[in-house]
Amino acid sequence: MKRRTFVRNVALATPALAFMPYLDLLANSLAGKVKITDVQCVLTKIGFRVSPLVKISTNVGLVGIGECHHDETGYGAKDIIQNVCKPILMDQDPLDLEYLVFKMSTRTSYYGGNHGLATHAITGVEFAMWDLIGKITEQPVHKILGGGSHVKEVRAYASSGPQDMLSKDSCAEFAELMKSQGWTACKTNILRDQEWNKLDNRRLSNIEADRNGTGYTNMREALGLEFDIAVHCHWEFDFDSALRLANAVAPIRPIWMEDPLPIAYNEQWVKLTEKSPVPILTGENLYTRDDFRPFIVNQGVNMIEIDVSMAGGLLEAKKIADMAETYYIPVCTHNVAGPVATIASANFAASVREFVAHEAFIFHPKNKAGNGINGDPDVLGYDKEVIKNGHIQLSDRPGFGIELNEKLIKEKYLVAGESWWK
Repeated sequence: MKRRTFVRNVALATPALAFMPYLDLLANSLAGKVKITDVQCVLTKIGFRVSPLVKISTNVGLVGIGECHHDETGYGAKDIIQNVCKPILMDQDPLDLEYLVFKMSTRTSYYGGNHGLATHAITGVEFAMWDLIGKITEQPVHKILGGGSHVKEVRAYASSGPQDMLSKDSCAEFAELMKSQGWTACKTNILRDQEWNKLDNRRLSNIEADRNGTGYTNMREALGLEFDIAVHCHWEFDFDSALRLANAVAPIRPIWMEDPLPIAYNEQWVKLTEKSPVPILTGENLYTRDDFRPFIVNQGVNMIEIDVSMAGGLLEAKKIADMAETYYIPVCTHNVAGPVATIASANFAASVREFVAHEAFIFHPKNKAGNGINGDPDVLGYDKEVIKNGHIQLSDRPGFGIELNEKLIKEKYLVAGESWWK
C-alpha cells in the first residue's frame, strides 16, 4: 500500500479527518510511527548471478525492497538476513537506519570482520531501508541521501569490449554498437595468456604487454578520442608487470587502469600511482571506510571505485566518497549486481559531486539490444528507461522508484526450491 493511499484511507475512516486539508502534513506524521514487522529474503536470478532480494514490511503497509551482493548460491546472505538481521530489526523504526546498521554490523563482526557475506547481507537490508525511508518521506532516495542530487541522470560505462581487440574489423563493429546506443565510455578486459581467476603467477610478458598496446590502440582508433576507455585488470600483477602494462597502454590515454596490483594496500600502490603514465584506480574488493582509508590518505590511487552493494551500503559509500573528496580523488562505481541493486547504486552516484561513471553490464539479450542493464529491466516496474544514451535514469517516485514485477520474477527468475515471500 502506498503511503498516500494509507493516509487517505485513515481520513475517510475518520469523519473529522475527511475534510482536513493538506493530507501531506498528516502523512508526515508517519515519521516515528512506522515500525518494521517482517524481514524476508528470497533467492532470484534477475541479474547474471544469484540475487538475494530483501523485503522489509511495516505496520502501515509500506514495504522496502533491496538486493544483496552475490555469493555462489545466495544462501549465506539469506542465513544472515533471516537469523541475525531480522531479530535486530523487528519492531524498530526504519528511520533509525545508521543505528540499526551499526547494531547489525557489530553483531556480525566476527563473521569476517565486517567483510564478506555478512556485509553483503546487511547492505541488502540497508538498501531496503532506504527504499522504505523514501516512501515514508515521499522522496526519491537520490534527493535525501547526503543532501540531494547533483545530476538528473548518472553517466554509465559499458563493461564490454570487442570480440577480438587485435582485429580492427571487430573493434569497428564494437564501436558501432557503443555509439548506436549512446555510450560514452567502456571498460575492456586486458589480453593475457593466463585467466585472471586461474593464475599461475603475477608476471606479464613483454609480448603480452605489446599485444595489449596494439589491441587498445585498435579500440581507440575505432571509438575516437572523445570516447573514454578503461583498461580492466583483475588485481593480478606484480609491480613491474603493472608498470609495463601502464606504459604499453599509455598512448591511448585511458580514463583509468583498474586493479593492476593485488587487493590489499601496501606502499607499492603509492609507488605505482606516482610512476604510472595513466590514472590508477581500485576499490571493487574493498569494504567500508577502513579498507579505503589507506588508499585515499596515502594517495595510493588516482581514483576510487566503490561497489556500493559490497562496501557497506549507500550511507557507507557516501562517507567513503566524502573522504575521497577531501583528497581531490574522483569516484566511480563498480557494479556486478542485478537491476535492483543497480538502481540503488545509481541513487548513491547521483549524490556524489565528483562522480565519473557507473558500471553497467550488457550481457543479457535485452541489454545487448539497448534495453536496460545488469539483467532484465522488466522486473523493476520502473517508470523510465533504465539506460538512455549511456546514462542511468533516476526515478522521481518515492524510494528507488521500483515496483517489482513479482509475477515475472516468480515465473522466470526464482531460484529452484525457493518460495516467494508472503
